[in-house]
Parts: sequence; C-alpha cells; structure tokens
Amino acid sequence: MDNKVKELWKSMTSGEFSQEDINWYNKVIEAPERAFPIAIYPLIKKYMDNLRGKKVLVPSSGDNTAVFGFHLLGAKVTSCDITENQLENAKSVADKHGWDIEFICQDSMKLDKIKDSEYDLVYTSNGVHVWIDDLLGMYKNFNRVLKPGGYNIFFDTHPMGRPFDDDGSRMGELKIVKSYEDIASTATEDENVATYHWKTQHLVNAIASAEFHIKHMEEFINLPEDLDSHAYIDMEEDPEHPNYGKDMFDWRVNPWAALPQCLCLCSQKQ
Repeated sequence: MDNKVKELWKSMTSGEFSQEDINWYNKVIEAPERAFPIAIYPLIKKYMDNLRGKKVLVPSSGDNTAVFGFHLLGAKVTSCDITENQLENAKSVADKHGWDIEFICQDSMKLDKIKDSEYDLVYTSNGVHVWIDDLLGMYKNFNRVLKPGGYNIFFDTHPMGRPFDDDGSRMGELKIVKSYEDIASTATEDENVATYHWKTQHLVNAIASAEFHIKHMEEFINLPEDLDSHAYIDMEEDPEHPNYGKDMFDWRVNPWAALPQCLCLCSQKQ
C-alpha cells in the first residue's frame, strides 16, 4: 500500500478514541452482533455457524468494532491495520477489558507476517477497497492465509452509488458527478493520495481469480432497525431534514433509498 496512505491515516488517527467511540463499544459489549450490519450478521452465522474457537483475521481493521464483536462472540481474533495509532487505541480498549486479541501492523495487500492456512475467516468491512490498488494481490493473500474451506466475507460501499454526489448527506437530491467507468478518485483529506472506486466486476473478478468460490452476494441499504448496529453508511445524518424519520427510507421521498448502499460477497477457499 502506498506510504502516502499510511501517513494520511496516521495523521487522521492520532490520539485516543473519542467518548462517542467508547459509548459505541459499550453497546457492542451489550450485544456483540451490533458490530455488524443486520444484513451481514446472518451470513456470518450461516457460514461460520458457531464462532467459538474459530480463528478470524480482520485486515484493515480501522476502528476495530468488528474485531471486538468477533472476540465477544467467542472467536480468536487477529486485528491487522496499516496504522499503528489505530491498533494502539484498540489495544488499550482490549487491555482495559482483558480481551485476548492479537494486534499486528500489516498492509492488507501483503499480510507477510501472517502464516499460510491459519484462519477460518477473513473479514473486511466498509472503507477497505477504496485504498487498495491491487485487488487480486490482496485476495490472493486472503486465500493464502485461510485454511482449506475457509471463508472470506466483505461488505463495502456499493459501487453503484459512486457516480453520485451526496454532499455529505444521504437524504439529498441525486446528482451525477462521475462515470461508473471512472475508477480513479482522490481522498478528500489529501489530493495527493490515490483512491479507487472499483466497479462490481473488479471485485468479483479479483475474488474469482484468487481461486475463491463465491457462495453468496448481498446488496442492501441500512433499514431503520440497522441504525442501532454498526451500519457505517446510514441515512440518519440530518435530524433537521424535513424528511427525517421513516420517510428517509422511502425512495419516493428520498431518492437515495432507491440505490443499494452496500455490497457484500461471501466466498470460500477451495
């Protein structure tokens, strides 16, 4: 991964987690399934059954919500992120609660500190693929570290939403600002850092070329009941908006509700 990406995230994640983060983690402690969108948690249960004792790797672990959720559900979890600050903050939370979680500073495209055939599940959540310039290389490494028959599950921003500009709100008017074919983008925090708006075909082809068998695909928006889970992308960003409330999930009132917000793919190592 580009060193500029690492430096950017280092600058954005200095300091400890906020009180808002801590409050959210307390919700996850109360109900670990809240660490996952409602559309994703049943897939984890379906393909992993009982997580107790299963080895789970979470590359690009970010705020580590998924890491904490997996741990509380009984899994043996390894958290990998390119940013030391993220890992140090997460480790301080884990240490406070006495959680046995492994934290390793790693590039998700390399995972060179991770042994082959170690894990039952590799899981990534929203915001990972946009930083990845070598999808096939990343998925080959996901395949390498999984046990035979192991699973990869991801969810991320749905590529179909990329051409539209929401001006920071999921309740605004749809405005096309780019072509779906245009995968090149830039991070708003630093115009010198390249990011990528991959199309669905790029994700599917990378997974298939890495010799995974795709088991399930899910496209979804975050429904009202999902707002109490770690939805990442929601439409409850402006309580002052005249359509705030249940109407924000009605595409006839809020055009954003006509588009899938998230894409999920579950695949299995052969």
